Amino acid sequence: MSYTTIQVLEKKTPEGYAILYGKLIDPEPSNYVYNDGMKFLSMMLDLWLHSEGTSEGHIILFDMKNVVFGHCARLNPMGLKKYLFYLQEALPVRLKGFHFMNITSVMDVILNMMKPFMKKELLDMLHTHTNLDTVSKFIPIDILPNETGGKAGPLMELHEKAVKMLEENRDWFLEEERTRRVNESLRPGKGKTATDLFGVEGTFKKLEID
Repeated sequence: MSYTTIQVLEKKTPEGYAILYGKLIDPEPSNYVYNDGMKFLSMMLDLWLHSEGTSEGHIILFDMKNVVFGHCARLNPMGLKKYLFYLQEALPVRLKGFHFMNITSVMDVILNMMKPFMKKELLDMLHTHTNLDTVSKFIPIDILPNETGGKAGPLMELHEKAVKMLEENRDWFLEEERTRRVNESLRPGKGKTATDLFGVEGTFKKLEID
């Protein structure tokens, strides 16, 4: 994954909350693929839960420094809807915060796309930050990557470590993909389909029109 980094930071907050940190490495919008980025995020979180077990809670922190308006055109509204549904209804963690730091005016556009799919509970966890002063009220700055003002280490070294972890656990992911999926045919009553959850449009793959 060359255009974005997703990593669970080594140190936790004083409350024992783990930090899932994400940031675009490549600022070029044409290289950004939303669905691939969300898959990367899910894989990192799955691997962390598999290797470390449960936590007192999780905080998701996205660093928006390299995000520009061109990235908004690359977002997939149905993909946003599906991932926010997963985040609110199925993610097996105690989510304690949903933060965006180093925001600019582009964040208004992104939030306008997200908010229709967010419940009050998630909206109450949502925090946006233009500087580190407000971030520090929730997360100790020292546990963040060096480039963010912290002391966790250089961002690219942390990124390479995260990617290496994924590669070393390739067999586990393949087994998980093959065997650990819900068989809706076994559900009592009517099985849930993409149409039930997201409407007819949710059953189609993304169609890009230039």
